[in-house]
Amino acid sequence: MIKKLVRVGLTGDCSGLTGDYSGLTGNCSGLTGDCSRLTGNCIGLTGDCSGLRGNCGGLTGDCSGLRGDCSGLTGNCTGLRGDCSGLTGDCTGLRGDCSGLTGDCSGLIGDCSGLIGDCSGLTGQCSGLIGDCTGLRGDYIRLTGNCSGLIGDCSRLTGDCGGLTGNCGGLTGNCSGLFGNCTGMRGDLDKCEITDEDRKKGIDIQELIYES
Repeated sequence: MIKKLVRVGLTGDCSGLTGDYSGLTGNCSGLTGDCSRLTGNCIGLTGDCSGLRGNCGGLTGDCSGLRGDCSGLTGNCTGLRGDCSGLTGDCTGLRGDCSGLTGDCSGLIGDCSGLIGDCSGLTGQCSGLIGDCTGLRGDYIRLTGNCSGLIGDCSRLTGDCGGLTGNCGGLTGNCSGLFGNCTGMRGDLDKCEITDEDRKKGIDIQELIYES
């Protein structure tokens, strides 16, 4: 019978190791295998890196639950915490700096500028996002895609913006059902409602549509 090689609790330079690395600490670049609970420099690690702690730039594989610097990670990064800039893959539930992320970023929390993909449920600064931004909360300047249900400053949005609430001046696209300040809007405004402040001033929808 072949016994599985297990290296539990290793410390030091573990570059190039193969096997089970639970509890490793140190420089673990190039590791392959089950590296759960590893801490240290994990650059280039491949395999199951769930629960990692440390600098994990360039990781590939199932990295759900990571903690640390995960820039350049590819694979399933569900539940990541930390700096996730440049991530690609399924990044559901990310927390941190996720600028440049591509893939399914549902539930992201943090700086999401430059995101591409399904970003429903995002919370934070999401300027430059492309894709499905349903349910976003925060700063949505220059967003494109399906932005229905947005709450916040959605000025200069483009796409399907039905059901938006907030300051939506300058919107372009299908904006039916919008509530808030619709100054400068372009598109389908059949259900757009004027704010109480504008209504008191005697401004009507048509005047808002053509206001610069």
